[in-house]
Amino acid sequence: METLADFGAVRYFGIDTFTVGIYRTWFALGSPVAAAQLAAALLLFVLLVMGLERLSRGRMRFHQTTNRYRSLPAPRLSRRGTAVAWGVCLTPPLFGFFLPAGILLWMIGRGGTEITAARFLELTANTVLLGVCGAVLVVGTALLVIHGVRHDRSRMAAQAVKLASLGYATPGTVIAVGILIVMGAANQWLGLSAGALLGGTILGILYGYLIRFFVVAYGPLEAGFAKISPNLEGAARSLGHSPLQVLRRVHLPLLRPSLLSAAMLVFVDVAKELPATMILRPFNFDTLAIEAFRMASTERLDDAALPALVIVLAGLLPVIYLSRTIAASRPGQR
Repeated sequence: METLADFGAVRYFGIDTFTVGIYRTWFALGSPVAAAQLAAALLLFVLLVMGLERLSRGRMRFHQTTNRYRSLPAPRLSRRGTAVAWGVCLTPPLFGFFLPAGILLWMIGRGGTEITAARFLELTANTVLLGVCGAVLVVGTALLVIHGVRHDRSRMAAQAVKLASLGYATPGTVIAVGILIVMGAANQWLGLSAGALLGGTILGILYGYLIRFFVVAYGPLEAGFAKISPNLEGAARSLGHSPLQVLRRVHLPLLRPSLLSAAMLVFVDVAKELPATMILRPFNFDTLAIEAFRMASTERLDDAALPALVIVLAGLLPVIYLSRTIAASRPGQR
């Protein structure tokens, strides 16, 4: 799904994919109808892949059947085995982080950057603004949806959540085109000027983030709710608290780690999101991802290194935190 949704890399290397075709058809050729047709074809392919995945999984479910845990085994390796284990474990961070980050640092040190301090601060402020607002909106919506589903166990509510989770599998280009078409039709129906209703505004970008990253926040929060015993809520309700009071006084304190994890995941995804932000953004509103893409598109790679490195570093701390949290939450761990 991430490969289907990618835009920046394939556009830079000149590979004609659906995401590139949708963007070019809308903005270069000026044909919203053709762009919508391409978006619909890509969406059908996404739905086909998701349907095959669910079909292969069938009705399989996995549950922990005992409260007794054994400590995770820690076998002793030989010197050769230790060297192989270190090599295998260091390969992903070496080629996925240290080598790219080192090259970016070298490019910055070699040629500097033409991005002024004021411009860099503006790009960072825009990125942080979208990241924080997007995280608050998406996490807050996911929290209310999970709370509602826990009290409404109907099949319709469960299907609605599954439908909402399709947004993450949908490329940002498709979401942006859909929002622009719907908002354009709404503007004409209401007699408003172009872009007056969500289109080309911060609200339009946040609406796209809500569709795209809803399941990113829903997953950690759902796992956090699963660890809370229903007896706690039952005890609070028996003392006369309303469902919202239970959410505020019982669930929220217990969900702080899950809320933080979900917010960090959404923030990182928003910081590196390119196509939806580039299509839905207001005039002259750029982020670090857009600036890096623009500089790379004109072969000014030294200038693209600084915003790209900041995006990488922004995602580093959440990765470390989540890795430690996941390792500590495994059954059998203290």
